[in-house]
Amino acid sequence: MSASAAPRGFAGRFYTDHRTRSVYAEGAGPYRIVPAAVALPDDLDDVVALVRTAVDRGWVLIPRGAGSGIPGNNVGAGVVVDVRRLRRPLTVSKSDRYATVGAAVTWRQLDDAAATVGLRLPPDPSSSAFCTTGGMIATNAAGSRSVRHGPIRAWVRAIELVTGQGVPIRIGATDPSVPEFLTTVDSEIRAAAELVRARFPRTRKNTAGYALDAYLQSGCATDLVVGSEGTLGIITEIELHLARRPAAVAGLLVALPDVSTLTDAVHTLLPLRPAALELLDRSFLRIAEYTSDLPIQDWAGVLMIDFEGTRDEVDHAVHLAREDVRPFAAHVRTALDPGEHADLWQLRHAASPVLARLPDTRRSLQIIEDGCVPVARLSEYLTGVHQVADDIGVEIVAFGHAGDGHLHVNALIDTTDPSCTDKLESLLEQTTALVIECGGTPSGEHGDGRLRAQAVERLYGTDLLALFGRLKSAFDPAGVLNPGVIVTQQGGSPLEGLKVGPRAALIPRDVAAGLRQIERTGGWGHSPLELLHDPKPR
Repeated sequence: MSASAAPRGFAGRFYTDHRTRSVYAEGAGPYRIVPAAVALPDDLDDVVALVRTAVDRGWVLIPRGAGSGIPGNNVGAGVVVDVRRLRRPLTVSKSDRYATVGAAVTWRQLDDAAATVGLRLPPDPSSSAFCTTGGMIATNAAGSRSVRHGPIRAWVRAIELVTGQGVPIRIGATDPSVPEFLTTVDSEIRAAAELVRARFPRTRKNTAGYALDAYLQSGCATDLVVGSEGTLGIITEIELHLARRPAAVAGLLVALPDVSTLTDAVHTLLPLRPAALELLDRSFLRIAEYTSDLPIQDWAGVLMIDFEGTRDEVDHAVHLAREDVRPFAAHVRTALDPGEHADLWQLRHAASPVLARLPDTRRSLQIIEDGCVPVARLSEYLTGVHQVADDIGVEIVAFGHAGDGHLHVNALIDTTDPSCTDKLESLLEQTTALVIECGGTPSGEHGDGRLRAQAVERLYGTDLLALFGRLKSAFDPAGVLNPGVIVTQQGGSPLEGLKVGPRAALIPRDVAAGLRQIERTGGWGHSPLELLHDPKPR
């Protein structure tokens, strides 16, 4: 695909030189795909011009926020549309408890503004310091507090986006009428209601495919756009419901003597309505750098639990949790005051420095990083993932949101191993089969991307995949928006285009080093253009 010139009247920045394209070749996930061009629109009119030009010239567009998405939904061979200049508005209504934000406003920026009037946006991904609200909508982002507050879907009030026809629309719960261009596919979705109920996994979280189940319940088109990963439209502005900030937070750590006690412990804690219920697996504890008197390397895993509310409410909840979970625990430690709580939660991030220091010949790749199963089968799934990895000969580090039955897994690989890609493909194939066998979804909160698009048909079947395709065509008739993500006709390996190994795309050495440093430090809050001395827009 050739994209040699910006659209007529485009006021933003448009780059076609190799160095600038190279800094957008990677996101936080495992891919390196050099785009044909990079566009940074200034406003809604620029986005409209980009989409209409894409239709006219046969371009494809890859919307991108901070670049912190993992499964390859923010990289591609077309024109990367970096929306980070859409930073306005940022307004908060205290009385009505909602915010209106541009797609590039980060969770942290919104939270800081909301905090001044005692409010917050409860879903908080681990990337909250830099992830954009537009990206959160695109992936139905969740995070550690989703066990109580759910993913961001429930907090969306309205979305402004530009469809694949270059038409700006605003959809929202305040006006749940079906847009005219969706009337035909709306009827088809309603006719398929029984099939949707039969095939959609009964998990607490799921971002695989399009959320037809949520749409059938609400009748609101926002539920089709949330989690659509830039395949139905480019999000430019969002209205989000907010909640009051809690007066107090307290927590506890529960050490597990054996993985077999995991599910029972989680089921015991869920009725107490924790705000967070996190798992750190033995593979995580083994490499964690954590100064404490706790013998963390002797345990099969650790649960970290938070409660929110008034001071009396959280103290009482911690007391109940401590007593109720003792039969399943090797050790319980409470954290009632802010200092104790902060010290305890340092463990949650204690493996990151170790993973960041890995040499270039040993990398941490997120290949099977988003599986979510019914909570009743979490122990079975975790045990199975370890067995698959051991059989293949791949070291893993596992952690996740135990209260949602949701597991993140990093594969630690030797990039000099000639069989490295074959091992990763086997790991992906067998783990996908395992998560579906457990009644789960391969995509819990990060979306399908390019990594898991081929698993969508496997999860839902050919009829629902075809319905997904017709839904996409209703929004994007020319197929210009993020092709190959969610709905794909592409064969071959989903691991084509990895950022490591002998077949990785060639980019300037200093750019590759800069992207590696961003990966090591979690520097996605910075524009990739900062890696260049003087990028020349064209």
